[in-house]
Amino acid sequence: MVRRVVKWWPVAMIAVGLAPAWPAEPTSPETRAEMIQLIDILEKHPNDPDARAARGKVMTWLTSAPDVTVKMCGDLLGDASKYTKDQSGDFLIQLAFSEAKFILENPASAKDDQAVHMAGVEGMLRTYASMKADNPKLKIVPLETLAQMQAEAKLPEHVAKAIKKCD
Repeated sequence: MVRRVVKWWPVAMIAVGLAPAWPAEPTSPETRAEMIQLIDILEKHPNDPDARAARGKVMTWLTSAPDVTVKMCGDLLGDASKYTKDQSGDFLIQLAFSEAKFILENPASAKDDQAVHMAGVEGMLRTYASMKADNPKLKIVPLETLAQMQAEAKLPEHVAKAIKKCD
């Protein structure tokens, strides 16, 4: 379930609109495995022709899953003014998906905001690296900055500061 959006309310409104009308049941082991696989594919192949359908399926599940909750924090993306409108929304969604994947794989750490958000940012950076592999000319300044922080082992500090702003 998507719980909180800071400065990104339009994304949340779209997500809420995708939620099914029937009551949600806990995620089955089969669905857990499927969502992990789909999110992994989205991180590794974000431009795949089937990616849009996969995103829709993951978003529909995430907005109705009572046992998986992500806290949306746009500050994790870095300087939002350096993204195009579409980029910020796309990467915020991928951030949420990567956080959900971490929670599915590590349910005992679901309440550890630092670990969940770190996994989300790292998943978002994997997605960006995959996009750059497809298009070497692609350069999104805030993601380049985050990748540099990751290379210098400064990403945990960035995540800690960002989540303080979102609480």
